[in-house]
Amino acid sequence: MSNDLSFSESKVESESKAVSTLDIDLISQLTLEDIKKFIKDNYPKVQLNGEVHKSLIENNRRYIDQRISDRDDIYGVTTGFGNSASNRISPVMSQELQKNLMAYHGCGVGEYLSERDCAVTLLIRLNCNARGYSGVSWELLKQMELFLQHNIFPAIPAKGSVGASGDLTPLSYIGAALNGQRNVYYQGVIRPTSEVLAELNIEPYELKAKEGLAIMNGTSVMSAIAANTINEIDTAIDISCKLIALFVELIDGRASPFHPKVHELKPHQGQRYCADLIYKRLSNPEQRLGRRQRTDDQVIEHGLKEKFRLQDSYSIRCSPQVLGSLVDTLNWAKSVLQVEINSVNDNPLIDHESDLILNAGHFYGGHVAAICDALKPQVANMGALLERELGILVDDRLNGGIPNNLVAVDDLGDKAWINHGFKAMQISASALVAEALKQSGPMSVFSRTTEALNQDIVSMGTIAARDLKTILSLVKSVIAIQAMAIRQAYYVLDKDQSAEKLNALSRPFFDSLVETFSPVIQDRALDGEIEEMVAFLFD
Repeated sequence: MSNDLSFSESKVESESKAVSTLDIDLISQLTLEDIKKFIKDNYPKVQLNGEVHKSLIENNRRYIDQRISDRDDIYGVTTGFGNSASNRISPVMSQELQKNLMAYHGCGVGEYLSERDCAVTLLIRLNCNARGYSGVSWELLKQMELFLQHNIFPAIPAKGSVGASGDLTPLSYIGAALNGQRNVYYQGVIRPTSEVLAELNIEPYELKAKEGLAIMNGTSVMSAIAANTINEIDTAIDISCKLIALFVELIDGRASPFHPKVHELKPHQGQRYCADLIYKRLSNPEQRLGRRQRTDDQVIEHGLKEKFRLQDSYSIRCSPQVLGSLVDTLNWAKSVLQVEINSVNDNPLIDHESDLILNAGHFYGGHVAAICDALKPQVANMGALLERELGILVDDRLNGGIPNNLVAVDDLGDKAWINHGFKAMQISASALVAEALKQSGPMSVFSRTTEALNQDIVSMGTIAARDLKTILSLVKSVIAIQAMAIRQAYYVLDKDQSAEKLNALSRPFFDSLVETFSPVIQDRALDGEIEEMVAFLFD
């Protein structure tokens, strides 16, 4: 049995505009592309779909209700939680038990996760609970659907999860919000849930037995953070390749590192992808492979120093290899996360068709931790690559004649001596990369025994996902600084005349940078403009 969350374009009149609908049924699966579209389209309508689906959920719920009525021992339903599982609970107290579960896990710490991360968390949790093995009611799923339809997203504190038994404390904020407690994002503002529900005439939902545990026992917070970050890494790779092509054109770099033949001989998929993306954006690449057309028959007796550059620095020459390993790691990470966000990852698992209640450990976020830990150094290295290219760009000993520090010498005249252009921008980029590299170590090795030895090994997947997001946020600023520097360099070199040689793929991207960032003539503060460039490139 599988659950389908896929976009279908339906003509729903809302303010005279057609909107997308995210249908949930029993056909296919939620994808990272769906999540990207969910964010990009400003949270389109989400709806549970199909009587067969409803019947399945109701049968699953009736089964668990019958087992409770039969006074069976069911973990977290008629027993305590974790190390307290040996405590047997009367069935008449099983619903109150769920309220207490939410209450004592209300100990999240730190700032709230972003609205996007909270929105996707709710979407993924609905998907996982709607697969028919969690013992939840159709009414609970409809309450989650209703929140998504009204763009009400439980506000979740960032810290407090060890990643097993899933995101217990963070996900308690979903269960509490569905019940009208704590805070939610609504229309971009964090407000008390009770106020928002009263304003929209939505009744708080009373959790039934097992439902609190079904919401909280899972990996949806770490998966949501990872999904949103991975989708942005895709964008970052694309922008980086475009910037590298502009950089190579600017310094008249060699095209041979990107030549198709080179990458036929070491055919890693991601490496070939990046090399091809850059190569296609170079003008006349076949004429720039590093071979010099000699015009003399000079015989060199011992040696002769020339200005001709046969090959470029590693940060240029090895850029397909640096970014390619990230692409290949990212593709693996996507396949892993695809499984995770479509899995039943709570405990216990309820298989009513086979008359089974199975205690297991699907809440363990090891796979999410693994992909985030693998991606962290790769993303940090992407930032290091661009920062090293920026180092070349601002240094007139290395950049082929562009004014030092990208100072607008021709515009400033004698004032050029007291202006310093992009000197501090390169320092900031270096600091950002250092911070990203510092955080790129694995988090999954820091398992901590907790909860009276019951949770004696944990994934730390949520922290790994947050670390990955932090690293990418640092690298996004490095990418923005390099984009600004490249635009500045074309201007200070020859007032953009060199841009006339850009090919049909590179020129529109360059023109977009021109429209977004005005060259620095007289020194000025650029902090706000860095943020604007990040927003332009990524939003």
